[in-house]
Amino acid sequence: MALDTYTFRIEDSSQPGRTRLAISGVIDEHAELHPVSEVRGEVEISLKGVRRINSFGVRAWIDVIRQIPAETKLTFVECPPPVVDQINMVQGFLGHGKLISFYSPMICEDCDEQEDALFTVAACRDLGGKLPPVKCKRCGNAMEVDDLEEQYLLFVRESA
Repeated sequence: MALDTYTFRIEDSSQPGRTRLAISGVIDEHAELHPVSEVRGEVEISLKGVRRINSFGVRAWIDVIRQIPAETKLTFVECPPPVVDQINMVQGFLGHGKLISFYSPMICEDCDEQEDALFTVAACRDLGGKLPPVKCKRCGNAMEVDDLEEQYLLFVRESA
């Protein structure tokens, strides 16, 4: 039986001295976020599998993130477009954490190929708040952000 991509899950692949959580599914009123509030030390949270966040989920997420002590070194990786949207709209969505990498929806204007491409915040800052070029896997031409790039990358400038 295939796992429902909307079922909320937190997978812990921690190793001694470093906590690593992978969150997937939908963050809503059914999501059990409490384990996130208990992280300490050096923590990496992958949000790659998050498909959607509703308003109740945003409120619950922020409540949990605020419970993480300031001395916890918190980083976020592989944030998909639904998470990037929340980072851009909701002040404090990542608490005191640092965003390392994120996905952006890309489209090839020539062949209509679509993909979510992974970028690092550092690479975007190095390019003055722009995404590095991405070549289409189907035709090899340049892909563009399937959104307004300046608005999608607000967090790059705001968290500098």
